[in-house]
Amino acid sequence: MKKKLLTILLAAGAITIAQAQVRPGGGAAAADTTRRAPGAAVGGPRAQPRPYAQVITDKAVTHRGMITTHKLDDKFFFEIADTTLGRDILVVSRISKSGADVRAAQGYAGDQIGSSVIRFEKGPNNRIFMRKVSYRTYSPDSTASMYQSLKNSNIQAIAASFNIAAYTTDKQGSVIDMTDYINSDNDIFYFSSPAAKTRFRLGNQLADRSYITSVRSFPTNVEITSVKTYSLSAAAASPFGGAPAGGGGGGSTGSATVELNASLVILPKVPMKARYFDPRVGYFAVGYTDFDLNPQGVKEIELVKRWRLEPKPQDLAKYKRGELVEPQKPIIFYIDPATPKKWVPYLKAGVDDWAKAFEKAGFKNAVMAKEAPTKAQDSTWSLDDARHSAIVYKPSEIANASGPSISESRSGEIDGKPYQLVPQCTKVSTRLVHDPNCCCRSKST
Repeated sequence: MKKKLLTILLAAGAITIAQAQVRPGGGAAAADTTRRAPGAAVGGPRAQPRPYAQVITDKAVTHRGMITTHKLDDKFFFEIADTTLGRDILVVSRISKSGADVRAAQGYAGDQIGSSVIRFEKGPNNRIFMRKVSYRTYSPDSTASMYQSLKNSNIQAIAASFNIAAYTTDKQGSVIDMTDYINSDNDIFYFSSPAAKTRFRLGNQLADRSYITSVRSFPTNVEITSVKTYSLSAAAASPFGGAPAGGGGGGSTGSATVELNASLVILPKVPMKARYFDPRVGYFAVGYTDFDLNPQGVKEIELVKRWRLEPKPQDLAKYKRGELVEPQKPIIFYIDPATPKKWVPYLKAGVDDWAKAFEKAGFKNAVMAKEAPTKAQDSTWSLDDARHSAIVYKPSEIANASGPSISESRSGEIDGKPYQLVPQCTKVSTRLVHDPNCCCRSKST
């Protein structure tokens, strides 16, 4: 009797478990709602790499460069060479085109919205990891006493994981599908923090109104352009009363669409020799915490932000003799093609005037301004390309100019990174007077 009762209980338990896997109304088992990072496998066995030709077919549009990119229908693939794995890559994110609601909150085309350093590396089980790298606390000297201890205490976060879709035919590279990650609202390629979005009253991304515009590859960088639509929050009320602050008098909710650009720039294997910051000289600086230089083991290090100006090898002897020589790579500021033509000569003159200052450092023709080529002149040239520094003229009700720059944390180098000197000088009720230094001031009409 006991044995029969036990059999009945076991049968009842099996029925209960089976019913728990069925939706009300006799539907199929409930969908897996586990949250995963974009690019991660979704349930079931992990997909194994396929032959290269089955993934990157002859229909793919391919651009070779620092990372070879492939577009196949609505999919975007990165082909990462093994020699690129482990290299530091600077990511700079900007607004390419802004909408009226974003502009009302003082968000303009060219504004930087994020900056970080990433590193691709091979993980287990045919995966590629993307780490977010911080140089805020580290030891640059591998022979220092605290180097290994500090390394053990500062593991770099894995920001995303991607299944390897295929290996290259020579087995010297990996292909990963970047589509989901680029389409996602991630903090690597786009807004670096919720606060960065809040500044422009932007909320959650609306996926059905967002898409990838292009992924372009160049010798030292990759440019990703996406259109993103976000929910729009109401503007905060001004503490002084009146219209909401930053809302252009509207303060409405709804949605806002912007075009965003992410520049992925590979950094040199050997950083430029750094120069320490001295508070007696007016430089901008970047820094990190060093645990070896101070008797107590902790010291804040600040490095000067500066361009890498070096003489050409054949001119090194002349340079050391004190003769003026041209640098290997001059500093070039490109004038935004959207700049009103009447202001272009003044903006160029403001840059060219700095050439005399660089002659004191031994360089001639070290800094100059050029007009950006048109699409007809060079279809591959883009103002979003992180290799180009630019002067961007923005429509603003505030007469102001700013010069944000991106520098490498390891050395302070800003050469080859986006640097924008931005006159914000359109105001209907004023007459603008530009001076040679690319700033502007206004006089009442």
